[in-house]
Amino acid sequence: MNTQNVNVKTATKESSERWDEKALASLNSLQMSVSNALLEYQRCPDKARLETQTVRLMDQLEANIRLIPVATPPLQQKVDEIAQMLHLMAHFAGTELRK
Repeated sequence: MNTQNVNVKTATKESSERWDEKALASLNSLQMSVSNALLEYQRCPDKARLETQTVRLMDQLEANIRLIPVATPPLQQKVDEIAQMLHLMAHFAGTELRK
């Protein structure tokens, strides 16, 4: 294997790792928004507002998912956690998430 191939593979791996970290940070931020919406609902149970927030946050999750080219285990776990929280929000709001 020549030096050029090693450099390309190393650069690709580093780029992929940075991208993975960036995607995970974005999902963590979204998860925090979902968590805050649930806490807000506990303080002031407004089903209409919760339903609106659920739809908005689900749209954000879908947008994040579209940007993920490869679902690594940590990314998949984070998406699953957020989806579970959104299902809980939808249940509290008395609606169903679209599939």
